[in-house]
Amino acid sequence: KAKAKAKAKAKAKGGPKKQKGAKGSGLGAESLGTAELEAIVFGKTLSGVPRGGKLADEADGEVGLSSRPLVDGQKKRRKKDGGEVAKAASPSEDALGEGAGAAGKAAWADPDDAELEVDLGRLKALQRKDSEKKVNGEEYERRLRAHFVKVHGNHRWAEERPKGVGGPEDSDSDEEEEIPTSAKLVVGSESTGVGALKPNFCDITRRKEVEITPGAKKGPAVIKALQFHPTSELLLTAGYDKRLRFFAVDGEENPKVSSHFFKKFPITEASFTPDGDQVVLIGLSHQIGAQIWSLDVRTGVPSGVRPQTAQVHQKFHGLTMGPNTADSPGAKGNRLFSLLGDSGAVVVCDMVTKHPIRTLHMAAPGTAAVFSPTRDTLWTADKECNLYEWDLGSGRCLQRTKEAWATGISTLAICREGPYSPKSILAVGTSTGNVDFYDASGPKLSKEPYKSIDNLTTSIDTLRFHHSGEMLAYSSRFMKDSLKLVHASSGTVIANWPTDKTPLGKVTAVDFSRRAGYLAIGNERGRVLLYQLTHFERQAGR
Repeated sequence: KAKAKAKAKAKAKGGPKKQKGAKGSGLGAESLGTAELEAIVFGKTLSGVPRGGKLADEADGEVGLSSRPLVDGQKKRRKKDGGEVAKAASPSEDALGEGAGAAGKAAWADPDDAELEVDLGRLKALQRKDSEKKVNGEEYERRLRAHFVKVHGNHRWAEERPKGVGGPEDSDSDEEEEIPTSAKLVVGSESTGVGALKPNFCDITRRKEVEITPGAKKGPAVIKALQFHPTSELLLTAGYDKRLRFFAVDGEENPKVSSHFFKKFPITEASFTPDGDQVVLIGLSHQIGAQIWSLDVRTGVPSGVRPQTAQVHQKFHGLTMGPNTADSPGAKGNRLFSLLGDSGAVVVCDMVTKHPIRTLHMAAPGTAAVFSPTRDTLWTADKECNLYEWDLGSGRCLQRTKEAWATGISTLAICREGPYSPKSILAVGTSTGNVDFYDASGPKLSKEPYKSIDNLTTSIDTLRFHHSGEMLAYSSRFMKDSLKLVHASSGTVIANWPTDKTPLGKVTAVDFSRRAGYLAIGNERGRVLLYQLTHFERQAGR
């Protein structure tokens, strides 16, 4: 009877009585360590154990459930054993105590890091001196952290404790807990930058320059062509030095991928095809009859073509590619590109053969052309300020409009309708520095533009819409620092950039990347400046 009463009493206390010398077998030493680690890393106590209580009796070597965090319980148990308690044995004081926050110590450190040696030969960004070759593991970790903060800034999710740690409201709160994470939010908000671009202001950051000639303050030639690949951050540049170069833009190193030389062919224009598989180039040729070149992007194999036309053209200009296949799937223009020839001719060529399939004629020499992203038509302009819309199927001129406000048309650009662009906009750059906006979503253009921007005073050379249609960049090479960004839907010029200290020079080429929010700017000094727009960077990450 005495034994039965003892067993019943032990069972009521939480289990059968343990043998002496089996200390810790109630939860096991291995299980105990796992629970401690969870409490340290996640800031939690054991499930079902309230905060603020005391340990149960540990007579005869028993380890019962505690009403305090298990790590504190372990500390008491070790003191009872008479052993010396090291400060590291109670990490809860740093991880869960008051004021722990971001200043808490790392839960675990590898002692082998001090003996590890890392070669910095190819990690130039982490070198403090050019002569520095190797560092130990601890220094390597410190430099990686400093480099991350320099590039990406501080991330509060990695510094702050989760809400409610150490507070009594953790177990009773019915609200959904916000879990710290580096992932972008699914629902858009002003803080994430996802949504419509704000007028008048943009958050822009300068990145490392794309070096045409490493270490030089000036490139080998004027940047005449500059464009991002349709589906990646591969950037092409070309100019009068007869070289076509490709760079893998990442904002940090921007390494050169390849370089291709075209003998006796100073390049004036170059562009990716809509699918991005090839590059088409036009330039200054000393031979009779204009010539074009193409380059296979994957293999690097070039091929020269002399288009077979009834009229012999001495020079081609105004190279224009069809709309991007992602924006206008199934459009006829995806398989075409156009060239402006002599005497007002517009040569429409097949993307595969590079030979003309149709020649259109304007009343005066042509100045610009652009394919419509919303219908199978081509817009062109001539020196008499006429705007034409051509049907790509029949070759007929659908409409001809006089640009009433312009004394000369220098370039064209168009954007399609989108989530933040309520209509298709045809932008017309003029010789007087104005940019006129026409509504191209209807069957006919209006006689006058609905918006005109007059921030520049010299002829517009470059007009480039971001693929979303939210922003337009335009520039003039005739005056230093003549570049502006425009909020397209409102026609408002971005006021905070560029500033007086932005080192643009005389801008000759501009382009936006489809992803990552990069803006590349080429100038007369042969340099390619790189900037990143936070709004488009975050929008691309949705």
